[in-house]
Amino acid sequence: MLTLSQGAHQYRQTQVLTTSGVQLIVLLYDSAIQSLELAREGMSQNNYQDKARFLGRAVAIVTELSNVLDFERGGDIAKSLFRLYDYMLAEILQANLRNNPHHLTGPLRCLNTLREAWREVAARQMTGS
Repeated sequence: MLTLSQGAHQYRQTQVLTTSGVQLIVLLYDSAIQSLELAREGMSQNNYQDKARFLGRAVAIVTELSNVLDFERGGDIAKSLFRLYDYMLAEILQANLRNNPHHLTGPLRCLNTLREAWREVAARQMTGS
């Protein structure tokens, strides 16, 4: 018999394996946003374990998004995204070093804006527009 945690893990795994590349990017943005919000909550409660865990998760996601940029095909958009991801990583680092959740405001705003743009792309793909 599956535990709730194992069932949730299998569901997430199935979700990742059956989504398109664009939908996967949306899932990554969702996870990065959730991680930063949980890190901010950890900071406000002086829970350094949660702060470190969730900041680490957000850094890993943003780093991966940056690493997979295709500068050849993406041109100026890829370069702009690279600079934006670099800014986000720098702000997350400052939030960690200063234990100041204010530094997460900019990255959260950027991630939310990018997530909405990718959601629109995903919606267009599904409708064939």
